[in-house]
Amino acid sequence: MQQYKVVTITHKTANVSKLKDYLLADDDTSDYPAIRLKELKSNFSINELLYLNTCNRVTFFFTYNKRIDTKFLKDLFQFINPDFNKELINLHISKALVFEGVDAIRHLFSVAASLDSLVIGEREILGQIKAAYIKAKEHSLCDDDIRLAYQQAIVFAKKIHCDTRIGEKPVSVVSLAYRTLAERNFFKYANIMIIGAGQTNNLMANLLTKIELKSVVVYNRTLNKAEDLAARFKNSKAFSLEKLMHHKEDIDIILTCTGANYAVLTKEIFDKLVPKNRKVTIVDLAVPRDVDEEIIAMKNVDYIDISSLENKAKENMQFRKSEMYKAEAMLEEFIVTFSELHKERKLELALADIPNEVKNIKNRALNAAFKKDIESLDANSKDVLEKVLQYMEEKYIALPFKVSKKSLLDKKFRP
Repeated sequence: MQQYKVVTITHKTANVSKLKDYLLADDDTSDYPAIRLKELKSNFSINELLYLNTCNRVTFFFTYNKRIDTKFLKDLFQFINPDFNKELINLHISKALVFEGVDAIRHLFSVAASLDSLVIGEREILGQIKAAYIKAKEHSLCDDDIRLAYQQAIVFAKKIHCDTRIGEKPVSVVSLAYRTLAERNFFKYANIMIIGAGQTNNLMANLLTKIELKSVVVYNRTLNKAEDLAARFKNSKAFSLEKLMHHKEDIDIILTCTGANYAVLTKEIFDKLVPKNRKVTIVDLAVPRDVDEEIIAMKNVDYIDISSLENKAKENMQFRKSEMYKAEAMLEEFIVTFSELHKERKLELALADIPNEVKNIKNRALNAAFKKDIESLDANSKDVLEKVLQYMEEKYIALPFKVSKKSLLDKKFRP
């Protein structure tokens, strides 16, 4: 398995915002840099190649017959970004993680199972690996060795999520906010007000659009962004933020997250929005807070702020990390299984020509070497001879596979 290699830059060694320096791009700015990847494969004599680009990693998983040395890395980074000078290349090499052989397989499996993710236990990476493989296959960048590793990485990831609790308990603030609201059990009857149309509230919308809501109204400084967010819901409206105090319809939940450095939802505005006898839940995901402290103290307000959610997120992340010990032990067992599977596959490929060779030998015997002798036989004798040869052919084809697999098993269980 020594041919398997990984060169990767991740959140562990580089600032996530700097990962763009390591991305490959074609001149036509297509989403997938197939042309550059084919050049990389050809220029570096790489056999097979899988390119994975996510928000917190850039990974080159490939098969290569030589060791990865400093020269290879320098040439690689020069290829990735021709603008790098010698000093920059040395800096970037120091940020690269390099794995070979079993360690490369271990890294791939860890990534697929989200053991190496920024957020341990998240499932998004599995879809990203699948998409990367489909693209690599589509552009003829990979073949049997990467196929086998990819398929087993998917099997392992699913096993981890099935047999451990590493994906349980939400660890993102948005997921926790949604879970907290869901526990109130009033979504179907809720009138929701969303203040702000930035990334956080759009992530909340991803979750809210999956359920049935009574009504949604969105307020934002930029009206077109409010309209874009509101359009994701069935019964919805959108307004500019300056009209907030003139809102007249009932509100059960207020989701707020803006970039303001002051309280967007003041006591004065709140009193106009919500009658004193009406209970309202407020989820405030802004830093600093969007909600006036006087509102937080009110008896009819169920206030959920980002600090309480962050504490819960840390607690849940600690729980996921505790499952890592079990997952890592499973990983080591699975690598042994993969090693045996890889040997068997190599054996199958090495013996793949045997059936055709045996058939060719039989045909030469019938049609050349013993042709005259066979022609002198009667029909019954020819039929018997054909049956004998067919029997021998089947047995000889199966024999090498049986002997080779027995040899592998003997080595596997030898004390």
